[in-house]
Amino acid sequence: MLTKTFLSTIAVTTLLATFAAAICPGYNFGITQTGSNTNPDYGVWQVFDDSCNVVDQVIATNPCTVGVFDCSPAPVTFTGLHLDGLNYACRSDVNSGSCNGHAIQVCCRNDGN
Repeated sequence: MLTKTFLSTIAVTTLLATFAAAICPGYNFGITQTGSNTNPDYGVWQVFDDSCNVVDQVIATNPCTVGVFDCSPAPVTFTGLHLDGLNYACRSDVNSGSCNGHAIQVCCRNDGN
């Protein structure tokens, strides 16, 4: 009986760990372009937390000019995120996952500012 209980506990723990896997291990948020708005001139970029909840969304022709993201020169990538009065440094990460079928493009972590 003890063995069955132990194995059941291990199975449940493994299952929960699978569902709790971070989209960007060691980071606070992940950013991805989720498509275009109904107007094809505008794109939609979403900021996700580790549970794939959308915590911010930018709809713009150029997401680098709205004050939410810092961007690099061409080829453009997000290098910073400004959210709720905090600044986050962003970069690509080989361990990033996906949310709602969209691959995370960059992962962002608080840089202490």
